[in-house]
Amino acid sequence: MAKAKIMVSIPEEMVADLDQAAKQEHRSRSEFVREALRLYIQVKKAHSVPGQVPHVRKAIAVQDALAAADTARDWDGTYEIRKWRDRR
Repeated sequence: MAKAKIMVSIPEEMVADLDQAAKQEHRSRSEFVREALRLYIQVKKAHSVPGQVPHVRKAIAVQDALAAADTARDWDGTYEIRKWRDRR
C-alpha cells in the first residue's frame, strides 16, 4: 500500500500526551496517529446514519413501544415529542 506523508501541527502538550500514549501501546507516533485517525473515521461513518447512533436507536425503540401499546391506534409520535419538549 502506498503511503503519503503529511505534516500536522499540534500543541506541545499534546506531543507529550501522544508520546506517552504511544509508548504505553508500544507504537511509534505514526502508528498511534494512524490508528487514532482510522478509529475516528470509523466512528464518524457509523454515526453518519442517524439510526446507527445509540441514543437515536433508543429513542426509536421507545417510540415504537409506545405506538405498539396504543390500543386506539391513533398514536402520533410527533405530537408526543412536542408535548414532551414543551414540558421541559
